[in-house]
Amino acid sequence: MKQLAKYILIPLLILSAVACESDFLDVNTSPNTSSAADPALLFTNSIVDYSTNRTIDFGPTGMAVGQLYSGGGSLGAGVFTQPERYIISIFVNGNTWRSHYRNEHKNLKLAIDIAEAADPVENNAAAQCKIFRALIYWSTTVIWGDVPFSEAVNPEFDLPNFDPQQQVLNGIVTMLDEAIAQIDESSPLAITSSDLIYTGDMNRWRKFAKSLKFRTLMTMVDADPSKAGEIGAMIAEGDMISSRLENARFPFFSQSGNRNPFWETLNAFAAGQNFFYFAGEAMVELMKSKSDPRLEAYFEPYPDGGDPNSEIMGVPPGDDASPAVHWVLSTAPLGSDGSTELVRPAAPDVLFSYQEQLFLEAEAIARGFATGDADAKMREGITVAMLSYGIDQTDISAYLAGIPTATVKLIAEEAWVDLVVRPLEGWTHWRRTENGGVGYPDLELPEGAQTANLMRRFPLPPDEVSANTNAPTERPLDEKMWFDQ
Repeated sequence: MKQLAKYILIPLLILSAVACESDFLDVNTSPNTSSAADPALLFTNSIVDYSTNRTIDFGPTGMAVGQLYSGGGSLGAGVFTQPERYIISIFVNGNTWRSHYRNEHKNLKLAIDIAEAADPVENNAAAQCKIFRALIYWSTTVIWGDVPFSEAVNPEFDLPNFDPQQQVLNGIVTMLDEAIAQIDESSPLAITSSDLIYTGDMNRWRKFAKSLKFRTLMTMVDADPSKAGEIGAMIAEGDMISSRLENARFPFFSQSGNRNPFWETLNAFAAGQNFFYFAGEAMVELMKSKSDPRLEAYFEPYPDGGDPNSEIMGVPPGDDASPAVHWVLSTAPLGSDGSTELVRPAAPDVLFSYQEQLFLEAEAIARGFATGDADAKMREGITVAMLSYGIDQTDISAYLAGIPTATVKLIAEEAWVDLVVRPLEGWTHWRRTENGGVGYPDLELPEGAQTANLMRRFPLPPDEVSANTNAPTERPLDEKMWFDQ
């Protein structure tokens, strides 16, 4: 505790100061109007903005809300205790909304218009932008529920209406179908060097689009059981992300200005040591119950007095007292394969992974949406996930030998553990798989929570509510969304 006084800071500073620095952004003098009218520059600006927001504005708050990690109470200077208790910063909320609508969608819509008006038409560039727009819309609706979609980013509608979530999700599927149909792998007219995800590889963009469609259908199926047929057909057809090499990842690097902002917070305010991102009780206890070998890859002792010989313990959600035993998310190097998936300068923002695809397919088969071997899919997903964190194959084999045959519950738990530093997907996965009051895992209401039940949605940003007379009446934070049945 004696050293922590140096690192006590205001939450807003953490969430804004680091995110401002990025050499990636030096691509366009005006982010919303391209002087060169180049779709590539607009596209790059959008994907940089999206991943920067995910990792530092929305990221820590989303991880706290979804109980994927803890703020550590008073030991973590109370920085992330408020979001654990469902007190959402208007700055985090507003920054994320503006990031999606005022920056990313505007840029991508303009890029699509330019690409489709070109002679010859730049179909692949347009498809890349549409696929990313679909990803952003999925993110937007699972954060806020009903959101502007059909009238969004349209100068004819100064005050866009908010579309029902069901309509937004169906619109995302349609947008992805249009993009998939537009892809022409024989054409060189794609965004290449400015594409920081797949460098213009349209085969991988097509697979990514299909995996996003599959995730969207799985998001919808509880509320709309008719989607089960489409899910089964997609599994039978395949052609989705099918290896770690095809993972959709926005890259960060070790060089100053291009480092992962989630890690950069530690670098800027704590000399690279982790005094802020603590192990969460739900995550630790679930992993300990199965002797998960990822425990020591995920967590390390608190850098100011944590005992490496003590039992790994997680902090209860919303706890405002110092934990008895201190463990934090690991900043240590991983295995020899060079993976950098946790809190590290070059840790990528993973948008979609092969193991996520495997877990979704395993769940769909276990729920009867498709034929196949759910247990084999789950075990392959676990193997791929553990390899991502540098776990030795011997330890992986021992773990697999100790777990039972796949059930929907077991698959859901394994998928949730893998999403430890992917807050939006982790929180959404829990809401989607929770049923009848029992979640996978079964999360507890945080200490000091501002709601009677677990949080299900973010509040609409006050600026949007006050500016747009078509904004809907605010709903309680613990009210389920349409998809969350």
